[in-house]
Amino acid sequence: VKLVSAALRNRECKIQRLWLDNVSLTDSGAEDLASALCTNPSLTELNLGCNSLTDRSVPALRRLILTLPSLELIRLEGNEFSLIGKKELRSLQEPIPGLSVICEHLWL
Repeated sequence: VKLVSAALRNRECKIQRLWLDNVSLTDSGAEDLASALCTNPSLTELNLGCNSLTDRSVPALRRLILTLPSLELIRLEGNEFSLIGKKELRSLQEPIPGLSVICEHLWL
């Protein structure tokens, strides 16, 4: 995560979609990643599904979501958030038009 975070802090990095699903990302890794991504205004999609994130990462994810006006989708399903953590993350959709925060699997 530290190498990816360092690359994302580079001003030349203009990433729009980042998929880090099922890579054993932890709360501390999410903090580093969120800090780095806050400097990348072109990000529109972030997939952090199926990792080991808990409510401890909610403040960092909240800061990230509120900092990136271009973010349209953040996938967080398959992590270890409590019902309260999921509710807090989903509540960020209300003040940000066009944002989708997915915290649970959507079965068809």
